[in-house]
Amino acid sequence: MWKKIDRYYQTLKYLKKSQIRYLVRSRLTGRKKAATSAQAPAYGDLPLWIPRLDQHPDYRKRFSVEELLEGKVTLLHESGHPGGTGWREPEKSHLWNFNLHYLEFLIPLVAAWREEPDRKYYECFRDYCRRWIEDNREGTGDGWHPYTISLRLTNLWICLDGFGEVVREDKEFFRQLNDSMYAQYLHLQKRLELHLLGNHYFENLKAVMLGALYFKEPGVYDAYKIRLSDEIAEQILPDGVHYERSLMYHKLILEDLMRTAKAVKPADRLLYQELLGTIQKMADAMYSLEEGLGRTPLFNDAGDNVARSMTSLLAALREEFLITPVPGQAFPDAGYYCLHGKNIKILMDAGEIAPSYMPGHGHCDALSFELSWCGKPLLVNSGTGQYQGELRPYFRSTAAHNTVVIDGEEQSECWGEHRVARRISQVSGQAEGDRIRGKLLTCTGKPQGRSIEWNGQSVEIWDQVHGFAQAYFHLAPGFFYEEQDRKAQIRSEAGDLVCTVQVAPGDHITVHRQGRICSYAPEFGRIEQTEVLEVSWPADGSEHMIQLNFTETRKNI
Repeated sequence: MWKKIDRYYQTLKYLKKSQIRYLVRSRLTGRKKAATSAQAPAYGDLPLWIPRLDQHPDYRKRFSVEELLEGKVTLLHESGHPGGTGWREPEKSHLWNFNLHYLEFLIPLVAAWREEPDRKYYECFRDYCRRWIEDNREGTGDGWHPYTISLRLTNLWICLDGFGEVVREDKEFFRQLNDSMYAQYLHLQKRLELHLLGNHYFENLKAVMLGALYFKEPGVYDAYKIRLSDEIAEQILPDGVHYERSLMYHKLILEDLMRTAKAVKPADRLLYQELLGTIQKMADAMYSLEEGLGRTPLFNDAGDNVARSMTSLLAALREEFLITPVPGQAFPDAGYYCLHGKNIKILMDAGEIAPSYMPGHGHCDALSFELSWCGKPLLVNSGTGQYQGELRPYFRSTAAHNTVVIDGEEQSECWGEHRVARRISQVSGQAEGDRIRGKLLTCTGKPQGRSIEWNGQSVEIWDQVHGFAQAYFHLAPGFFYEEQDRKAQIRSEAGDLVCTVQVAPGDHITVHRQGRICSYAPEFGRIEQTEVLEVSWPADGSEHMIQLNFTETRKNI
């Protein structure tokens, strides 16, 4: 019991006083029904359609337009049929039901219509919208959560801009949709997620500000512009990385700022210029951290099927804003550091679980790294397959990442779906030429240090801990381990040697080929099995080296 009380204390003590105040208020008022109908006073244009994003092949392949035409929706690798009171499918996860209410799956219908203006795409869009309005009139449930409203309104405005006059000419439906959106917009202003803050609160503010532009309410626009600007200043670190330190959420916020900038450009040039500066910094960070890894880096809560791809974002940045990213190596505010060499890219996390008052997307991934070889992921973190379910604790655990477990203890005390109690401290990192370094104290006060060096043909990983050490090396799919005389070789599916893992005398190596530790989630809802190397040794505080010796060949990689 006392352990449970302490865990709650260690969790709550980091919250802002305002969060606690609004948390109590939300518990008291959050179950009240929303007013689901209102008469929109006016409406204007909201230019949010970005062809390089919304019609990009990387994005469109996530959704099947043919399925949508048949009333079927596939989200996060699970299919369902929207309908019924509240549009809730009890057998699906909370995250899946949230995604359903975003109505993001309507955007590919617009993209299909813009390529081939067949009336069936528009009528399908209209049918889904009408059904959502009719089936969610109770004003409760996931559809009326502030976060789903925030994303749904934005997605609907994207669709309206994409369809153009064809929607406005459908006067009865257009009025019905506008009235519904206005009711959601009013409800959102009363339910801002001030108890959570972070990306949820950002999405709330962005949606209200865009709504004020659309519904022509300048007073609301001016008030929320100030609040959004303040939030941008807090959430985007000086080095350009979003402060939740998940590169997936970083890309989501970057897209938000791009659309917001496009929307405000005609009416608010000053804000537009301010947003461009932030967009440039975020683009620099995104490109620097992801380029060469082959996909979204799987630090903290990240997956490859939620945010837009880097390729599409870069294309849109060039076309819409004439922005080209400037690459960098060190991002000290976020704690991310890069190494580049011939055929190799390494990204290491030497940052806090941040922000301290909203660490829900944090993992025990400090001093972990991801490594790509010849542009393909080779050593990866385990990712995030789900926010709910039995594997959620594993995906956040220390052993799920390419770092060191000391004495069988977790780096930080992650618990529940999105909570952290005791956590790492005194975290620091630096990049020096071909070497990156980091150090920290675990939540139990144990020091941990690591440096990674690339010497042109091999990677040297130096760990400095005291206690029983277990270092993990998670392979990406398409590669496997082969044990030979106290060495572990990494080979491609074709059997070609990629590199040899050389350990120190006295080290014990174990290759895991099945079980929970082999779970790998490159995308939400997609969980695969891969191989994991465990290197263990009794550490005495001195430096310990594990060396990865790479071959020259690029054949079959």
